[in-house]
Amino acid sequence: MDAILDNRLYIGNLAAAKSLADHLELGITHVLSVCPEYPSKGPRHLCIPVQDSEYEDLLIHLPRACHFIRTALDAGGKVLVHCVMGISRSVTVVCAFLMETRHMSSINALSYVKKRRPQIHPNYGFIKQLKVFEETGYRPSSTNPIYVSWKRRQAQDVTSYLNAVHDTISIIPDKLYISSEFPDDPTQAQSLLLDMGMTHILTTQSGEISPKLISPASGVQLHHLDAKESRPETLLLSLPNACSYIRDAVSNAGQVLVCSSAEWKAAVIVCAYLMSSRRISPSQATSVLENALPLFNRTRNFSKHLELFAACSYRPTSDHPAVKAYLKEIGGHRPSGSSSSLGMDACTAKAGAAAINAIASEILGGHGIDATAFNKTMASIQQSRGAIISHG
Repeated sequence: MDAILDNRLYIGNLAAAKSLADHLELGITHVLSVCPEYPSKGPRHLCIPVQDSEYEDLLIHLPRACHFIRTALDAGGKVLVHCVMGISRSVTVVCAFLMETRHMSSINALSYVKKRRPQIHPNYGFIKQLKVFEETGYRPSSTNPIYVSWKRRQAQDVTSYLNAVHDTISIIPDKLYISSEFPDDPTQAQSLLLDMGMTHILTTQSGEISPKLISPASGVQLHHLDAKESRPETLLLSLPNACSYIRDAVSNAGQVLVCSSAEWKAAVIVCAYLMSSRRISPSQATSVLENALPLFNRTRNFSKHLELFAACSYRPTSDHPAVKAYLKEIGGHRPSGSSSSLGMDACTAKAGAAAINAIASEILGGHGIDATAFNKTMASIQQSRGAIISHG
């Protein structure tokens, strides 16, 4: 149990609430239970029976909870707000009270409480609801348009967040993770980093993750490589830097998220680290990756990068014979490999386009549609697509 405000407002867990008789010196007069496990026992005990789930609507109960706390404190009482663990539901209620009475933002309220109870960890759904609580003027109700709008999209928003968490895959538990999608919503981004315990993020190029998505207070470090699309060798040459960054973070008990919208690039970085840190072959590193990502589609680009990394003894340079041969092989083309759907070669793409054109001509001609114009459009699209077809 921890005092949050003037030794009159406390946060605790279920055990603390059930053992108040052992702590008479605290002078607790009122109890607010934010869980169904401790039903109300009288007018000085309010129970809000919600579960600790991102999908729960705690927001609608916050005005009543704040009123209960304020009335008790105004009468000279002392209040214990608790849930089962004392880290999520109860914290959300106390933060809401601080926001309403002290006009704190949700971020400042959470920071204020965390300084007094370091283990707090409200779930994403409740953190989002604190922001909406402020937006409604601390008066969420079934007639408040802001509340109604939030309620309408709540499930979809929470599902989106939980999908982002699910798609953040552990390669080395509590050390190294991989993802091809990072939330573009600041609340989701910060909650994901907190929920997953991330301390470092590594991306393949600047701008892939905006620094604005990462709260300075989180202490999470964002580092990007300079793997330019216009120069296909830059990812390969950046791998020693990437491995060093991951190694330093992990050796200091950090957790690293390797993130790239091009999954194969993030996979190359992860496998390169496995190869250099464990002294294993490309195929062995790929097996580790595929155990975590069974549906990963290795492109030729992916495999070639690992082969070159091994051939260069984990220290590829632009003047290494293997790298020179690779650059000569690909010539002036730009490998993409950022999507498995682009893993075809130019001949396959052209053949596919020709087949589509033939079928379309037959169908469209029968409906009086200008098939010639359609074919010209398809040819133009194919020409543009050819510029980005992967060599991998």
